[in-house]
Amino acid sequence: MTEERERVPAAYTEMDILEAKQFDKKVREHFMPAIISMVRQIVDDYGVLEGVCVDVGCGTGVFTIELCRHSKLKIFALEKEKAIYEVARMNIEKGGLADRIIPILGDAHNMPFENEFADFIISRGSYHFWKDKVQVFKEIYRVLKKGGTALVGGGFGRYVTDEEYKRMKSLRDRSLGSDAKAYSSPDKLREVINKAGISKSNFRVSYDRGGLWAEIKK
Repeated sequence: MTEERERVPAAYTEMDILEAKQFDKKVREHFMPAIISMVRQIVDDYGVLEGVCVDVGCGTGVFTIELCRHSKLKIFALEKEKAIYEVARMNIEKGGLADRIIPILGDAHNMPFENEFADFIISRGSYHFWKDKVQVFKEIYRVLKKGGTALVGGGFGRYVTDEEYKRMKSLRDRSLGSDAKAYSSPDKLREVINKAGISKSNFRVSYDRGGLWAEIKK
């Protein structure tokens, strides 16, 4: 990456970027096995994906980059926190993937995409942040193409070891506090999706060691 790209943009303070980079470092140091596991699970379940993808709540882009490297997707990485978005942009450019991953500054409650835009939508670990979960699911369904798939939830995937699972679950639960309950409530997740007007025949919820996930088809 050039010095120009490493420079803090005028819209941000040094502290903004420093805190976002610290968050990025924490994800890489503590949760990389989960990211690798989930991408492997997605490839095993859906094949090598092609077309347009939206990553809702992409954070600093660590998961997005891993998914991009194991697929043929063009990914729009949506993030609402400005400093986090900026670090995601830096990571994408540093990874040489700016031609396939487009960082988008925007809110999941009102996504800046047209109807039936994406073949695949993924949101891993952002569900607990959504103030109006029903509205976000409405947006996901609106943006999803007919024949497309959305995968929403949180967890570490089926391929982490027992040791990795215990360590990461302990870290996640301490970090999220009461918000961690969002990823252990399958009935509540079903209720939210139903309220979004998505037919029961168009989604299924799974809850096991790999996490809590909703798969939505259109």
